[in-house]
Amino acid sequence: MWKLTVDTEKCDGCGECVEGCPGEVYELIDKKATVVNEDECHGCHTCEDLCENDAIVVDEKD
Repeated sequence: MWKLTVDTEKCDGCGECVEGCPGEVYELIDKKATVVNEDECHGCHTCEDLCENDAIVVDEKD
């Protein structure tokens, strides 16, 4: 399982994570990336790689 954190201060709402995520984990809500389906996270870190603002962190849950 994975813990996903979005820093809304850094997120500019570009939507790259929404488009690039193979698990459809994110949606843009109020122009910010929002985790809506954390259970579908594959742990691939694609969202982190796509985010130019380093607003997303993917960590392994304990």
